[in-house]
Amino acid sequence: MCLPLIVSLIYQEGLTNAIAFIVPIILLLAIGYLFNVKKARNTKMLAREGFVIVGLTWFIVSLFGCIPFMITNTLPNFFDAFFEMVSGFTTTGASVITDVTKVCHSILFWRSFSHWIGGMGVLVLILAIIPESKDGSAMHILRAESPGPQVGKLVSKMQVTSRILYLIYLVLTIVLILLLWLGPDKDMTLFNSLIYGLGTAGTGGFAVDPLSLELYTPYSQYVISIFMIIFGINFSMFYLILIGNLKEVFKNEEIKWYFGIIIISLIIVTSAIYPMYNDLEMSFRKALFQIASIISTTGYSSANFDTWPIITHAVIVVLMIFGACAGSTAGGTKITRVNILFKSSVNKIKNMVNPRKVEILSVDGKKVEKSVIEAVQSYFVVYIAVLIVSTLLISIDNHDLTTNFTASLSCISNIGPGLSKVGPYGSFSIFSDFSTFILTIVMIAGRLELFPILVLFSPSTWKKRI
Repeated sequence: MCLPLIVSLIYQEGLTNAIAFIVPIILLLAIGYLFNVKKARNTKMLAREGFVIVGLTWFIVSLFGCIPFMITNTLPNFFDAFFEMVSGFTTTGASVITDVTKVCHSILFWRSFSHWIGGMGVLVLILAIIPESKDGSAMHILRAESPGPQVGKLVSKMQVTSRILYLIYLVLTIVLILLLWLGPDKDMTLFNSLIYGLGTAGTGGFAVDPLSLELYTPYSQYVISIFMIIFGINFSMFYLILIGNLKEVFKNEEIKWYFGIIIISLIIVTSAIYPMYNDLEMSFRKALFQIASIISTTGYSSANFDTWPIITHAVIVVLMIFGACAGSTAGGTKITRVNILFKSSVNKIKNMVNPRKVEILSVDGKKVEKSVIEAVQSYFVVYIAVLIVSTLLISIDNHDLTTNFTASLSCISNIGPGLSKVGPYGSFSIFSDFSTFILTIVMIAGRLELFPILVLFSPSTWKKRI
């Protein structure tokens, strides 16, 4: 919180805004010190501890992170402030702020900076800084927080893996910010470039303009479109490129699926909206931007796609479910899971036709273990169940089904805008405190890929281990 505090001082926003960040800084330092006084007798960490630490940490950082919203009176209601902060850290980008032009610079920066922190992972950042435990227990934290069905190290040491990930992340972010700031777009000031750079890198979506990026130049829109796609790629691929292992990159099935889905979606959406604009370049640019934004779960918009033909809405909903690659900063179910689920379904059909034939499921030429297939199938069952339950719960507010369903889908996939009342020019402020809280929990569950939150709230988790 020192960075938004500095922003507040630079823009001379007054004592109240400075206090808004000083208070949680002091509280966090004091509580952190008190918790550090008494050392734990048993520091061994297993999977259960990893899930609990990750789940609790995301709630705690969001609770302290929302304090500046209430002190500055940006969002005096706790449920709204908590929603906004969770939306920031989970890189969802859904907002309850109705007029972003009235929000001070420090809060605008804090919202987007939370995207950048949450994009790679709050605890992955910590793992990159703190000394690594000798028993390798930090791997349980990485598995609980990092997106994807399988999580592994890039190198032998967990701390070095975290540092490599964050170095790649940092360099790409700086390149993007410089391209925006030094480009021909006069509206891309240094501050705006920082906001959109941090938001794009974290695949978040908070903007400084009510129309998001619609009024910015084609240059800025193309640059952000390209980088939204880049940040939707598994960061392990960038590491493989750096060490010159291009063969592994080109044979990666998830990358092929990712770009294949983007190209097919681009053709469909461009063809559908061309009659609206009668301009091929504009239609292509708007389609590219929106497809990149939705599949990467960034959530920026360059047009009100809620007014586009229904076929484009169908494509958008599918992309909201799929998301981008595992190991990226994006949300959604992840394309590698879709790939595994598709292949396992095909193998099941083949097995029904010829029961004696044993079908082996492989990805990238490697056999996928049965436990991974079962985990993927379980994930989709839980994903659908949470989506249905949250849609039913928030329906008590009496909004239309499209609004409720896409709001829940947007939150569980960490996207931002949905359709109808929560479209690109809508706001989540239409929901009651109850529905806002439900969607807040769904955002955290979606960012942590459901199971850490289920483990956290499971009574068996808190039973004493024998």
